[in-house]
Amino acid sequence: TARLFIKSNEDAYVTVFSVGPTGQVHQLFPNRSQTDNHVAAERTTEIAGGNTGAHIGISGPVGTELIKVVASNRPLVVIAENLLQGREIFRSVDGGVQTLVRNLDVVANEPERKIAIENFTLRTIASRAAGDPAIIIIPGQAAAGSTVTLPVVTPGSLLSVPAQQPFPLLLAVDKGAYKVGERVTLAVTSLQACYLTVLDLTTSGNVRVLFPNQVTQNNAVAANQTVLVAGGASPVSFVAAGPTGTEQIVAICSSDRAPVLTHQIDLAQLFPPAGERSDVARDLSVVANRPAVATAFATTAFAVQP
Repeated sequence: TARLFIKSNEDAYVTVFSVGPTGQVHQLFPNRSQTDNHVAAERTTEIAGGNTGAHIGISGPVGTELIKVVASNRPLVVIAENLLQGREIFRSVDGGVQTLVRNLDVVANEPERKIAIENFTLRTIASRAAGDPAIIIIPGQAAAGSTVTLPVVTPGSLLSVPAQQPFPLLLAVDKGAYKVGERVTLAVTSLQACYLTVLDLTTSGNVRVLFPNQVTQNNAVAANQTVLVAGGASPVSFVAAGPTGTEQIVAICSSDRAPVLTHQIDLAQLFPPAGERSDVARDLSVVANRPAVATAFATTAFAVQP
């Protein structure tokens, strides 16, 4: 059984989804036991549990689950009632990830609405070894009284990716802000078999390749496979190095195994340089328009703080 809690620093209407290892999507909140998704400012709400008579049970297949939290300052229906299937407490989303991505794209661009979207990953395992802790602290939970500053993105300061995607590609880090020296947990899930490249636009403006890397040089990804690029059980450690500012991650997954960058990548280095930012931007534009090749992009940004 998993216990999930949500807390907002403002009054908000919150919707929570889980995307499982095979790409299935369930709406965790609101649910059949908790139909009101209004969350009062600074008040912790548990999803299921307590007096609801429901709980979040972990079942197979095991792997990495993406938990996506969507908060709005006004009442918001992310997935229409007719697209929620089943009579269970947590109903599934008809159309899975494709439906979720399409609907999030619509609501995120509604005028005069404040939207906050947070992602974190939850790794499920087949069994726990004797002596392993029963309670796991999820990275990204701020200590009491602390504040988290979300990234401020200056138009034109980051690498751009196409708005329309040929297939869903999910990219998640475990929180929206890191202190210099903190480790970042980074996961990518593709709903189609493809060849994955993950780039990091650092706060200093340099671009480097996070995946493939010295540890994992084969970048072939199976459909519905989650790649834990760094953090968690991954052998790779990715640290927010600074200076302070906004750092961007870009994932590119293509049906063609041809490299997405013209810059020669040296996999003898853990995170090799990807070339000048202007050259990388040009390469991504070329890749996005290659004929007869399906290439999906995903991007996220986080703040690096002192």
